[in-house]
Amino acid sequence: MIITLSDTLCFRFDEETNRELESLTAENSSRNAAVVDAIHDAYRNQVYERVRRESEALRDNPEYQAEVKAAREAMGSDDAW
Repeated sequence: MIITLSDTLCFRFDEETNRELESLTAENSSRNAAVVDAIHDAYRNQVYERVRRESEALRDNPEYQAEVKAAREAMGSDDAW
């Protein structure tokens, strides 16, 4: 991966964030690794939350539920999810 200046991120953080970052780096992790891990965690959480909302929307959609029921009946399965 080629790193350019545009790939550099500078930010200012408060005392609480500084303490949290120090805690995250206490076990031989670099500040960079801690920030990268935090970004990955935040991204995963965002994806999981979106999938959860989409799943709930399907679960609560009577038309979708009717389609699922019809498909299960067509396959000869009447098991509940």
